[in-house]
Amino acid sequence: MMLNNKIEYFPEAAMFHGHIPFIMGTKLDLIAMDARKVTLGKVWDWLCFEADHLDGMLNRFVFESEVSRINKSNVLQNVSISHELWTMINEAKRYWTLTDGLFDVTRGGMQELTTDLEDKVSLKGHELDFGGFAKGFLLKELKSKLVSSGIQTAFVDFGDSSIMALGHHPFGDCWKVGVKDPFGGAVLGEIELRDQAMSTSGNTPVYSSHIVNPKTGEADNSSTVVTVVSDDPLDAEVLSTVAVIASPEELEIIKQNFPGTMFSIFRK
Repeated sequence: MMLNNKIEYFPEAAMFHGHIPFIMGTKLDLIAMDARKVTLGKVWDWLCFEADHLDGMLNRFVFESEVSRINKSNVLQNVSISHELWTMINEAKRYWTLTDGLFDVTRGGMQELTTDLEDKVSLKGHELDFGGFAKGFLLKELKSKLVSSGIQTAFVDFGDSSIMALGHHPFGDCWKVGVKDPFGGAVLGEIELRDQAMSTSGNTPVYSSHIVNPKTGEADNSSTVVTVVSDDPLDAEVLSTVAVIASPEELEIIKQNFPGTMFSIFRK
């Protein structure tokens, strides 16, 4: 079923705007410039389909999702899963290694999770949670789709916290994005993006203690705000989450494993 969405095209500016009011628990907006309407329409149709598909697969709060099915049938032996999800779990395992165990889609059980057999997984009593991964994964796919379609100028706002920019603003040499204090609204900093992605993580007044340290099991309740800028939207998404809970020593390891990535940490 196609997502509820809205599109606008302004021929005088060759500008396309697409809006999905609710996906993966938030909203998504895409602005693209200097491309044919038919090309942009095809990219948008793909995006709506893929966003709906990934949400239907990864959303643990949706009863019919593949992740929910696996979590509910969580026994010690191997469970058959789609190749797509098997690949994502292995990608999550790679991030677990590169972040010194701080990114864990099982919230503490990654060391026990096994994917030795293709398209099978054993959770060993743990559950999957792709928060801090799914949005970045979709943006990474979208970036590849935009580039392969010849679209060089675009800006994607995925729930205000996940941003991707191609090219530059029509009236500037980059896309400028402000980082706001969720507790007061003040601008903490301004980030300039060009062919980069940006992800911001931290607690808000209505959504707090959602980032859990998988090593200790403790939820973060600080007012720290972390923004990560990377060429890779998935790297940005994952690293902004783990940087909130990383110690200075752990963060140094992460920075070494992801050279060229920019971390901005705002503490109150």
